[in-house]
Amino acid sequence: MLFRGTLWLAWFLYPAGCLLILSNTVADYRPDGPGIFILQKGEIGGSAIWKTSLHVHIAGGLLCLFAALPQLSGKLVARFPSIHRNAGKIYAASVLFLVCPTGFHLALFAKGGFFGKLGFLTLAFAAFYTTLAGWRAVMPPQRDMAAHRIWMIRSFALTASAVTFRIYHTLGYLGGLEADTNYVASLWLSLLGNVAVTEIILHRKPIAAFFFQTKPQTQTEP
Repeated sequence: MLFRGTLWLAWFLYPAGCLLILSNTVADYRPDGPGIFILQKGEIGGSAIWKTSLHVHIAGGLLCLFAALPQLSGKLVARFPSIHRNAGKIYAASVLFLVCPTGFHLALFAKGGFFGKLGFLTLAFAAFYTTLAGWRAVMPPQRDMAAHRIWMIRSFALTASAVTFRIYHTLGYLGGLEADTNYVASLWLSLLGNVAVTEIILHRKPIAAFFFQTKPQTQTEP
């Protein structure tokens, strides 16, 4: 019961987080918006290359976050497999060709010093690797749906750190953490926390069975 309640809470927080990110993005980056994030970057904020990476990253990030939404409903995926395929293609393409390449570039100028840059570089590499592995697993000649699902769950956990980062960052702010400490701590907590929860889900048979809608395997006596 506790696990199901936590799962329902997560499924509520993710769409809510996506909508909040969309709302904040439109408010800050619209033509007449304040552009606070760019102003905070100082000199690099005036670079045309950096701005292009930022805008591509934002557009790709919103694409992959919202493309993942249909995949959260097993019933929807089972009833409308074309939605799963098309949304999955949008998700994978946006991560591989938009989010991660620009993420590598933006990470070099991230806040938080060395550990801030390292965190975003790690996130970009891990998201690219897991998404590519998921994509390759479903393509011929492999057609390994089990591996595809596992890798895409890992990929989703990494891209969902955009949501969990904001949750932790808000809690840290309310808790009075110093700004730079809060930023770096929220980044690594969202990254490592999402990875840890995902691996627990994938390796705990009863929980994995709940997600994969299959009975957990049990050992039988010889």
